[in-house]
Amino acid sequence: MPVLLTVAALGVLGVVTLVSRAAAPKPMSGKQLGAIASAPRVSAGEAAAVREPRRGKPTEPAPQAAITAHARTTIAGEVWKIVSYRAESGALCAGVTWPGEGQEMGCATEEEWFARGPVAVSIAARQAHGQTVNWQNVVLSGLVDLSHVQKLELVSTDCSKREIRLDSGGFFLDVTSPGSIAQGAWPYQLLGEDETGQVIQRIDVEPEPPDTAQARVAGIQAPAARAACT
Repeated sequence: MPVLLTVAALGVLGVVTLVSRAAAPKPMSGKQLGAIASAPRVSAGEAAAVREPRRGKPTEPAPQAAITAHARTTIAGEVWKIVSYRAESGALCAGVTWPGEGQEMGCATEEEWFARGPVAVSIAARQAHGQTVNWQNVVLSGLVDLSHVQKLELVSTDCSKREIRLDSGGFFLDVTSPGSIAQGAWPYQLLGEDETGQVIQRIDVEPEPPDTAQARVAGIQAPAARAACT
């Protein structure tokens, strides 16, 4: 069975998250763990905002845990990033900071992160407030085992392909824009490649359309990938 991260409810309309991991459990290397721990820390205010709602929960940060930021990117003027820290249990916790909405978070042991392969990915989507027919953004985030994966590429349903940047700790974050969604270029497959360019993990990442009455009435469906994409 896949190991699912526990994702904190964001309390906003239209945010849906599914975690998918597709190799025997293996802990991360000391080098990668060091890079994660030495990433830039969030501000004191952000750290408090992460800690307070998680007190007494499995996702509560350890008292002396550094809360760090990863894979920061700006899309349409909005700043996105992944926040990570160690929980009291010792698990590595990470989640996307949704601009203006909230902080998702899930925790797993080092072995669990890569229990189903060297790429661990969370697939999420959100709707703009008042817009119930289609997604505003589709967000892919996660972590790769840098001892196996050196490159990550996303294939969209229109067969276009783009590389997703990996930070020094192996975290990644990709946000599909409203324009791409409107044009039918939804995420389709995520390709994890080794140093030779060989694909060592292939993950289907296409989200479902919004599960709203308005979307069903409008007949909104996820675009089918072209035959050439497969």
